[in-house]
Amino acid sequence: MSRASLREFQTHLAQRLAAAQSGQAPSRWLAVMAGQWRLLLPLEFSGEISPVQHCAPLPHARPWFPGLTSLRGQVCGVVHLGRFLGADDSEPTAQARLIQFAPALDINVALLVDQLVGLRSPEQLQRVLGVEDQGSGEGSRPWLGTTYRDAEQNLWHEIDLLVLAENEQFLSVT
Repeated sequence: MSRASLREFQTHLAQRLAAAQSGQAPSRWLAVMAGQWRLLLPLEFSGEISPVQHCAPLPHARPWFPGLTSLRGQVCGVVHLGRFLGADDSEPTAQARLIQFAPALDINVALLVDQLVGLRSPEQLQRVLGVEDQGSGEGSRPWLGTTYRDAEQNLWHEIDLLVLAENEQFLSVT
């Protein structure tokens, strides 16, 4: 990592930590469907969006890791986000997309989602208090953040991509 990139990453990380400590929500999210989950991915940590491509399977990989693919000449691991969260083994449809992690996170992974829903802002959603999805025991999901409700009463779960990118379970694909 070059000095300029490291400095940019550290500045961005410091801003993110300050926002988290102040309780400030991201300014915008990328709203996606993964299995039956409605998820909000922070736009600042979401990278390029691509159509689904063929994945070269990795022997003995977990069911939620379909394999490796090349996105713009860069080899990326692909994580089927719905399967990772416990959804069934459904195959990707024509609406499915790959969402790369932002370069600042320094992880060559793309999330396979079933559908892009669009952009969401905090003004469009109401925070739901008392919904605990993450827990701390067996099967915990520390990357799941705040839960929100939209105007149609659908629940949306924020995913902290920074925490997900550092999570041992997420990084253990075999």
